[in-house]
This record gives sequence, C-alpha cells and structure tokens, in this order.
Amino acid sequence: QPARIYDYKSEELCDHHLEVFRTCVHAVRDATPNGFAAIKITALGNPLLLERLSIAIIEAKKLFSKFDKHGRGVLSLEEFAKGYREFFNDANEKLPSLLERLDPQGVGEIDYIEWSKLLSPVDLPRIVSKCRSQGPLYCAAPSAEEVDLMLAMQKRAYELAEEAFANNVRLLIDAEQTRYQPAIDNIVLDLQQKFNAVEKTDIPIIFNTYQAYLKDTSDRIRLDLKRSERYNYHFAAKLVRGAYMVGERALAAEKGYPSPIHDTITDTHQCYDECLEHLLRYYAKHQNTKLELMVATHNQASIEKTIALMNEFNISQNEPVVHFAQLYGMSDNLTYPLGKHNHRAFKYLPYGSVNEVIPYLVRRGQENSDVFGNANFEMGMMKQELKRRIGLSER
Repeated sequence: QPARIYDYKSEELCDHHLEVFRTCVHAVRDATPNGFAAIKITALGNPLLLERLSIAIIEAKKLFSKFDKHGRGVLSLEEFAKGYREFFNDANEKLPSLLERLDPQGVGEIDYIEWSKLLSPVDLPRIVSKCRSQGPLYCAAPSAEEVDLMLAMQKRAYELAEEAFANNVRLLIDAEQTRYQPAIDNIVLDLQQKFNAVEKTDIPIIFNTYQAYLKDTSDRIRLDLKRSERYNYHFAAKLVRGAYMVGERALAAEKGYPSPIHDTITDTHQCYDECLEHLLRYYAKHQNTKLELMVATHNQASIEKTIALMNEFNISQNEPVVHFAQLYGMSDNLTYPLGKHNHRAFKYLPYGSVNEVIPYLVRRGQENSDVFGNANFEMGMMKQELKRRIGLSER
C-alpha cells in the first residue's frame, strides 16, 4: 500500500471542534429546547482519512456485486459460499459461522444490509488478510494507523451524540462531497442504531442528510429505511438539494467517471419531491414509527408540495414529523408564514469567525439559485410594502 501521511496537529484541531460542537448543543438546549444542532463529520476527522475509508466501503460493496452474479441484490447461501471461496482462502474454517452471522433469521438469503454490517472499515484489515490475491479490496483496506485514527474520529462522534442525547437535542449531520460520504454514512448509521433505538428513545436524535441532486439518493433512502426497520431504530433525515455541484462535476471529469449529479435541475427537483412523497407515505403507512424529516429548502414549490402531502396523508403540523428550515437572514417570506400556521419552522444559523462563515454562505448562494430567487422576491415585497406605507401605492 502507498504511504499516507496524516498531520497529527489536525487531531488536536478535531478535539477542539468537538468542544465547539458541545457548546453548540448546549446553546440549542438553552435557546430552543428540542431543537437542532448541525455538525460536519469532516470537522471530527481528517478528510483524507474519510476519503480512504470511503474507497474501502465502495470496494466492499463491489465485492458483494461480484458475488451477486445474477444482479438480484440478494444472495442465496450457496451463492455466497461459492463467491467467498473464489476470493478468500479460509472458507472451510470461516464459512459456517459466517453464514450464521449473515443470515441470523435463517431465511436462506443474504442481502447487502447484512454484508455491509459485517465489512466495517475497522474489520477490513483482518478480513483481507485471507484474500487469495491482492485485489482492489485488499489494497483499499486501511492500515493500522488509519484504523486508530478512524476509531478516534468515531469516538468524537459518539461523544457528541451522547451529549445531544442527554440534552434532548436533535443532531443534524451534514452531507458532504461524495468522496467522503460513504464513510460519513457509515458513522451516522452506527450512531442512529445506538441513539435512535426504539427501546432507548421516543424520538430520533441522529439525522442523516440526503442530497437530492445525487442520482443514487432515492435508492439510498429506501435502503436506509429498510435498515432502520431491521435494526429497530427511528429513521430521521434532513433532505436538501445539495451544495457541491460544481466541485462534484469537476472531480468526475478529472477522474474520468460519470458525474454523480443529476443532469438537469428538473431532475433534481423531481428527485427531491419523490423523496418527500416516499418518506411521508411511508410514515402514513407505519403510524407506529417515529420517523422525522427536516425539509431544508428555500424552494417554495417544495414547501407547498410538503404541506399538500401532509394534508393528503393526514399528518398534522402538531405532530413532530415534518420540520422546515431556511438559512437565517434568507427566505423569511417562507419561514414566517410556516411558523404563523403552526408548522415547525426553524432558521439555520451558521456561526463562527467571518473567514469561516462567509465562504459557507457564498457556497450556498453559488450552488442554490433558490436563495437568490427568494432574495429578489423579498426585495420586491419590501419595496411594495414601503410604497404602501408612504402612500405611493397605485390607487
């Protein structure tokens, strides 16, 4: 494996970020009980490490696809055993116990959910040591140093989740670039299983974020809903359109792989609305679930669509199911009417030094035309109101 250099000063910085996030959780607890705090996993671990772990997770998924020669998404025990023997040299020793772990209900089949739970990045070095050849998965396995760094990052995330749980603060974990996202999802799904567990809480604490401009978002949501059913925890999501479109397309062109971004804004809008409908329809059919959804958007049509779906599925705004959020200082013409009609409306407030916050806001503006569209609309409304107040409105 090629040598990778990690700056351990960044570990100290990550520890500092953890304390900043703790302060944020306490601020939410004191200002808006049962409110939301938002964090980024890239602040709790080296982004280079997240990228490396994401590659390992992707290669583990590809290996499952190699076992699944018929493309069904599910393997019979015989298919799994045949695939395992093809790639690993310890089949006689490991297969009996492995099949029992991967098929705990004895249904005779293995799916990707069980497979992904087995092949966590921490376990990969041990597993690939039995590979017959040094293929893509073997090369993607993290080193001992990387495993230690990953465990430190997971520990920070776990401590923060514990803090949020203890203070009854919902934790929104931001989505980031696709080269980091599989590793972020791996951490978030583990936290959800622990802190959203049905036997542990009546409300979800950990929210994952799904970006509708990605082509695989709808499939990921469906898979994660199944995962929450199987492991008996509350599903919770923040749904956004996405904020890294330019960079994602540029990286795909540079590396020579298909862009993960939808080809048109219309496709992104359609994906957003379809995900909304799927989640709210799911809630309506599973009234015993405590599913919660943060509709984070400046798009008026999506907000109207959400409210229409709530009416269609008899979801009251008094139920803690649907929350709305816009950036502080933007789209007040959307947030205030939502609040006035008793919807759960929030303002998303980035805070910190100017050099930290301004780039974030600029990126949101560059990647989200709805922000500018609403700004122009709000300006027109204010001008109209100003004219009315000074008696210049047309008679």
